[in-house]
Amino acid sequence: MKTRALVVGGVVVLAGLLLRGPVGLGGVPERERGRPIRVEVLNGSGVNRAGQGLAEHLRAEGFDVVDIRNADRADYEETVVLDRAGNRRFAESVARELGAGDPVTHRDEDLLLEVTVILGRDRAKEFVGGVP
Repeated sequence: MKTRALVVGGVVVLAGLLLRGPVGLGGVPERERGRPIRVEVLNGSGVNRAGQGLAEHLRAEGFDVVDIRNADRADYEETVVLDRAGNRRFAESVARELGAGDPVTHRDEDLLLEVTVILGRDRAKEFVGGVP
């Protein structure tokens, strides 16, 4: 009876990993070898310090924010999540955390990160002054 329970438990764990991918603390998917997902935050909202607040929020949720700066422009109406590594589950995890729309695949292997978030005006005020 114990053997059967162990086999069933193993199958459930394996199925979970296949469906969701490796999961770290707090349910945040991790890259291979247990490293957190690397994210860059670009403030495209025009709201001062909102990008810093978003970065603090993502770090508190277990993501590795490797860069914070202004986007190419400051008039993004909506927050955009970009898949930079060609592995959508990483970008989907970030988008889910932010309540953002579906990620857009825009690979850039030179960046050495998995996800870019361009913070738009729709979410900027939530992150002014730090973690909401």
